[in-house]
Order: sequence, then structure tokens, then C-alpha cells
Amino acid sequence: MPHLVIEYAKNLEERISVAALVSSAQEAMHSSGLFASHTIKTRAKPYDQFIAGEHGDSFIHAEIRLLAGRNNREREALSSAVFNCLCQFADGVPAVSVEVREMDPGSYSKRVPF
Repeated sequence: MPHLVIEYAKNLEERISVAALVSSAQEAMHSSGLFASHTIKTRAKPYDQFIAGEHGDSFIHAEIRLLAGRNNREREALSSAVFNCLCQFADGVPAVSVEVREMDPGSYSKRVPF
């Protein structure tokens, strides 16, 4: 816990290192001081088909999923840190966004190592 899911236009793979983007975003989450590095699950999903607004030939969007309990200031700082990280990879990308979502602990299940 938490989960960081980065969605992006597949055409960006020609211009950026997705591996570096994932690594940098993971580090931005860790640097927030809210999570131990080994608890953060980060992944990236490319999209071939999308419409990203009027000027949208590409996009990067990150969704941060957290269990409830972080205050507004912490969520805003986390969103800002990840957004700033994404922007470092987004030269010429018209649509960059981050959303922080709280998950309901009653409906979240996970398997822990044996």
C-alpha cells in the first residue's frame, strides 16, 4: 500500500523512458515521507486509443490510491510531488494530471507474503 498507477499515451514511448518515469515517480512517492519504499506499488499502463481534449495527441495521468486516513495537506503535497515528477518527463505533453483517491479499508483486500 499505496498504489501508483501511471497511464500514458503509448506514442510517448518514442520520446521518454517509461522505466525512468516509473522509477522517478516511485521515488517521489517515497520522498514524501508518508510511505516506506517497499510498500509502494507502482505500475504504468499505455493506451493506444484515447481522446485527450482539444490539443491532446498525448497525455500522462497518475492515480494514487491510498487507504483512508491522510489529511488534505498530506494528499495535496503527495499529488504535487508526483505531478512535478511527471512534468519532468512531459516536455510537449499537453495533458498531465494526478488524482489522489482514498480506498475504503472495508472493501480493500490483499494477500500478504507467507
